[in-house]
Amino acid sequence: MRFNLNFVKEFLKIDLTAQDLAFLLTMAGMEVESLERIGNDWVFDIEVTTNRYDWLSIAGIAREISALSGKTFKLIPPALNKQTLFKGKNITIEDKNDCPYYLGRVIKNAKVGESSGGIRQHIMNCGINPVNDVVDITNYCMLKWGNPLHVFDYDKLEGDIYVRRARKNEPFVGIDGKERVLQKENLVIADEKKVIALAGVMGGNNTEVNNSTKNIFLEAAIFSPVTVRCSRRIAGIDTESSYRFERMVSAEHLEYASAEAASLIEKTTKGLLTGYAEVGKKPSVASKKIKVSVLALNDYLGGQFQKTSIKKILVNLGCSVVESGKDILEV
Repeated sequence: MRFNLNFVKEFLKIDLTAQDLAFLLTMAGMEVESLERIGNDWVFDIEVTTNRYDWLSIAGIAREISALSGKTFKLIPPALNKQTLFKGKNITIEDKNDCPYYLGRVIKNAKVGESSGGIRQHIMNCGINPVNDVVDITNYCMLKWGNPLHVFDYDKLEGDIYVRRARKNEPFVGIDGKERVLQKENLVIADEKKVIALAGVMGGNNTEVNNSTKNIFLEAAIFSPVTVRCSRRIAGIDTESSYRFERMVSAEHLEYASAEAASLIEKTTKGLLTGYAEVGKKPSVASKKIKVSVLALNDYLGGQFQKTSIKKILVNLGCSVVESGKDILEV
């Protein structure tokens, strides 16, 4: 996966050289396979292990660098505008195991054009080709928060929206222009008449957002990693979206990504958010309290880490830490 240093700096002040940072990240387990200078930016190509899906976002990478460098990391979430309820279409999830949670937003009267220099440069340096301002914003928010998003031309949707399995030999033409024959293992987004996306993998060319698009439907969802992996293998596609969904995505960051994308689309295209829908239940992760003995930790690691240093690293990683006695930290 590629990420650029200037994007990280929007979250965190960094005074390390790119070379020193690459060394620190590699020693921490985030192996930097290559480092490239592009203009006034540095681009890192990293190997992300399957258990560290939090590294699949600029926010997650900034958090890791915060712990490594000792710099304070503050995540400022966008405002979550849920005021205007979505009307006109029903959204149905046929199996909550495939898709437990789905968010939809409608932005109307948009004027689609070219994306701004900042967003355009960030996505290009991260290895994604620019398309138009709306699509580029969704990719920017995916990179920032780790949650893939998709936009549909609202006026090309026929009837209600369904998250369902494909029918046997159901046809699908993706935004890459290639026609594929789907099977029941493929999870799709469909309207009343056609498949409009291979869920978690690729959108369809029949609802693609282009410069003639006026009204936009913005999708954000949690899809089963196993289902997405099976679906994209059968379809023979590997995308930035499927790469993240296969490794899991954050339900909390899903709301941030969707809200920020909608706000940026409104601002950039002069459109207006006219509807919000929330289907299913947001997955939650139960908090765990772990007692850590500083003495036992140092004995295990063969080091001499001070309690204050351990506490700061854990806090910078997003943990809540309370001292419980001379030797114990409750994390």
